[in-house]
Amino acid sequence: MLSSGLLMANLRINDLMHFSPETYVRFLTYLRHRYRIVPFRDIASDDSSYLILRHDVDISVLQAQKLAEIENRLGLKATYFILVSSMHYNSLEGNNASAIRKMAASGHEIGLHYDVSQYKLRGQETAEAIEFETNVLEQICGQKVTAISCHAPKGPEAFVHIKGYVDADDPRLRDVYVCDSQSIWTIRSLSTLLNLTPKRVLLNTHPKIWMASTDRNTKLDDFLLHVLLLLYRIRAVAMRLVHSQEVCPS
Repeated sequence: MLSSGLLMANLRINDLMHFSPETYVRFLTYLRHRYRIVPFRDIASDDSSYLILRHDVDISVLQAQKLAEIENRLGLKATYFILVSSMHYNSLEGNNASAIRKMAASGHEIGLHYDVSQYKLRGQETAEAIEFETNVLEQICGQKVTAISCHAPKGPEAFVHIKGYVDADDPRLRDVYVCDSQSIWTIRSLSTLLNLTPKRVLLNTHPKIWMASTDRNTKLDDFLLHVLLLLYRIRAVAMRLVHSQEVCPS
C-alpha cells in the first residue's frame, strides 16, 4: 500500500483536469486511502468522519453503469441519483431498467434525482411528485429509495425536507462539498479534499463527464465549452468589480 505522503505527491489538481476512466480510477484510489467512502444510506447518526460518493445521472444510465463497474472493482459503493422525469433517457426502457437493477444488485444505492421544473409543468406539488417517482424507482431497482437530490437546483428548490427521505443537498450532512459540474471543479473545496482531511465530505461527480466518448471532435467540443465557461466566470467577476467601483464613493 502506498503511503499517504506518496499518494498526495502523485495526485494534484491539474491531474484531475483530464476527465477519463483512468483518471477516475486514480482519483478514487487516492481517496480511499484517506477517507471512509460510503453511499448516503450508510451514514449513521453518530458518524464523525466519511466521504459520501454521489453521482447525478443527468444524461445516460448506461454510462452510469460503467462508472459503477469501476467502483465495484475498487470495492467502493456510491449513490446514483436517477431522473424519472428526464428529457435524455427513459428509466423504464429495457436496457436502462436493467442497468439500474444491476447497479442496485451490486450494492450501489439508487436515489431519485427530482426535477422541480417538470413537476410544475405537470401541475404537481414537489412532495407528491417525489413520492410517486420514488415508488417508480423502487419497482425498477428492487430496493427502498430514501435518498433524493434536486436536478438543476435554483434557490430554495435546492433542498427540501420531506419525512422519510434524505436530501443530498442538506448542508448538515457535509463540511465540504466537491463537484465537477460542466467539467469545472469547485477548486477551493477540491484542494481541501486532496490536501487536508475534512471530517465530512460530499463528492458529487457526473458519469457523463468521466465516461464520455473519447472521439476527438467530442473532446474538442468539451474543451471549447470548458474555455467558454471559464471566460464567462472571469467576465462575471470583472463586472462585479467594475460595479463595486462605480457604487463606492470617491
